[in-house]
Amino acid sequence: MNRLVVFLLIFSVSCHWHTVHAQEVITPLRDNPAAKYHYQKITKTKSAQDIILELPVTDDFSNSLIEPDPELWSDRYAFINHNLSLNPVTIGVATLDALNFDGSLYAHAVTDPNTFTADYLTSHPVNLDYPPSDSIYLSFYYQPGGKGELPEPKDSLSLQFFNVPSGQWNTVWQIPGEPAHDFRQVMIPVTDNAYLKNGFRFRFKNLASLARSNDFPDFRGNVDHWNIDYVKLDMGRSIKDTIQRDVAFTESVPSILKNLESLPWKHFQAAYNTARKPVLTVRYLNNDTITRNVTRSLLITDLTNNISYEPGQPTAQDLPSREDTVVNFSYTYPFDFEKNDEGLFRLTSSLRTDIFDNKDNDTVSRIQVFKDYYAYDDGTAEFGYGLRGQGTMQGKVALKYNIFQPDLIGGIDASFNQIYDSLNLGYYFRFMIWDDNNGTPGSLIFEDDQVRTPVYAGSINGFKRFEFSEPVPVDGTIYVGWSQTSEYLLNIGLDINSKPSYPALFYNIGDGWKASIAPGIIMLRPYIYSVNTGEPAVPRSKSFRVYPNPAAEWIVLDLPEICTVDHPYIEIFDTGGRVVLCKTLKEKTIDVSALDTGFYLIRLQHGTQSFHSKLLINK
Repeated sequence: MNRLVVFLLIFSVSCHWHTVHAQEVITPLRDNPAAKYHYQKITKTKSAQDIILELPVTDDFSNSLIEPDPELWSDRYAFINHNLSLNPVTIGVATLDALNFDGSLYAHAVTDPNTFTADYLTSHPVNLDYPPSDSIYLSFYYQPGGKGELPEPKDSLSLQFFNVPSGQWNTVWQIPGEPAHDFRQVMIPVTDNAYLKNGFRFRFKNLASLARSNDFPDFRGNVDHWNIDYVKLDMGRSIKDTIQRDVAFTESVPSILKNLESLPWKHFQAAYNTARKPVLTVRYLNNDTITRNVTRSLLITDLTNNISYEPGQPTAQDLPSREDTVVNFSYTYPFDFEKNDEGLFRLTSSLRTDIFDNKDNDTVSRIQVFKDYYAYDDGTAEFGYGLRGQGTMQGKVALKYNIFQPDLIGGIDASFNQIYDSLNLGYYFRFMIWDDNNGTPGSLIFEDDQVRTPVYAGSINGFKRFEFSEPVPVDGTIYVGWSQTSEYLLNIGLDINSKPSYPALFYNIGDGWKASIAPGIIMLRPYIYSVNTGEPAVPRSKSFRVYPNPAAEWIVLDLPEICTVDHPYIEIFDTGGRVVLCKTLKEKTIDVSALDTGFYLIRLQHGTQSFHSKLLINK
């Protein structure tokens, strides 16, 4: 039998497995690095008995990341994210898949054709001590696959109600795996007296199955995705009560760079005129059935120096019913390229909507990082990428970057995905750099003299820094990548939410360079030789105290007086600018047990005011 392997590629829109050009492989993730990091330490949560919810119960998953809101949900299996759905109702969804709450594959997972119970999303007890005449309905939206992997027909998503007198869970709705589609709404009446009790609960549940891939165990990973959005339980409803009277963002603020997520701060001045977007585009949706007037604004905050800038005045617009709208913010920001060694900016877009709108989805933001590296990716892998099979023993992969000023490349930041039994930790490769040959890799200008193997980063950043044996002088267009010494998959992270407008990823298995057809970009970042590291700078004004500091498990915030009246929004981010915790602050004590040892910057946002502090985690 010919040893030629048929390889599989998952497309970001249809999410079906397809055969493609031999040797280029895309695999599901074995685990969820963000969730795994988040749950390195078991955190204390309130038990279901501590909370009784009153109507209405609503969650559109815009107010949390990674874990479900513990004020509404009693378990943590669902993955709350902004990346895995297509055309959500509002920004943020709950994803049920084949992974446990800690980001690892379930120990009881089984292969096709069998299925196993995977994730749950379970509400706290709800007071439903009402008569049937109060017409209580539970509604939600669901989507199979999204940007993830489609469930198989034998897989399923179900909704269950808790029968209070019997103590049993009953399935009231179920859907098998089906072809990809946009979000669909489901309306379920709650009329049975067994459910109309104080202590009623509801939960979503999915059945999943692993692909049969005995020859290639790295295909057994995170599969069978279901996305859930805008859950609402309330009285006085009917089967026709399907309208969400809510104008909401559906995407986060994008990078201010045209094709990159980040570039070195000291190169940004040279890149400013060609690499910076002249406008920032933010998307939002009027879910209502009537025209709504909204006011849009953009705020840019220099987090290093605590300087805020609002380009232009907020603008208002009448938004027709069910219309998906893009607002373009024209801006010029007075970047001071000489002031610091790196840049860290918060871009915040806000909507001013009617008083009855859900305010959690009216503000979106991003942290724009300018440090010492070039990056296309957003720091999160949805899949894995590599070369595998006959002919790939000397296979090469190259990623195109335009270096905006002459400098030295000190090495590569790479994010490798874990696979079964950590097999890829024994696969060898060398880093290389090529020059440009009319849009494809040209002559070899550097081959690292050190033979490498993948290394798992073990942190939410997901990157391991590989230092070259010597700095490499570069200028203009270059290609960074590797040459492998085996026919096995290195499995580097693949980000399907980011992709430049031009061909950037190439591979060569001995018959010339070919442009990749992968639906995203690999997580491979060249960094500049002169590196500034250390704790993040903290603004001298508008600061607040955190104790204990250093901390290991918990911190207490000595809040500014204005933040004790309403609930401020808190973000904690590391020295790389990655947000590691974000939520609406409802109490002064914060669990930081999941954070690695190192320096962090804490930011409180209260209206238009922000407050900062620094934190050292020492374990």
